[in-house]
Amino acid sequence: MQTYFLAMELGLPALLLAIALAGAGLHRGGYSRLLDWKPTRSPQREVELELGELDQMLSAQNRYRRERGLPARSLEDVSQQAWANYNLYGEMLSPPDDRRNDQ
Repeated sequence: MQTYFLAMELGLPALLLAIALAGAGLHRGGYSRLLDWKPTRSPQREVELELGELDQMLSAQNRYRRERGLPARSLEDVSQQAWANYNLYGEMLSPPDDRRNDQ
């Protein structure tokens, strides 16, 4: 009785997995066609949504800056500061220059 139970608990799932893997190996089409997968949004729409979110975040930040009496920032200002911070962070992580130690 225990062998039957063990065969059903381990053998049946292993058999189903083997059948699924064999079917996937024999399938000639692409996985998107097999699953009938279609993207929900186009890449162009994703870019439009991302730009809209950036505009919303920048306008909210500028509203808070005006409340504190600071000037508004443009997207170029924010990008320029982000690249400066990125470059500074990269310089901090880079190993020290060995040429300075030789002199």
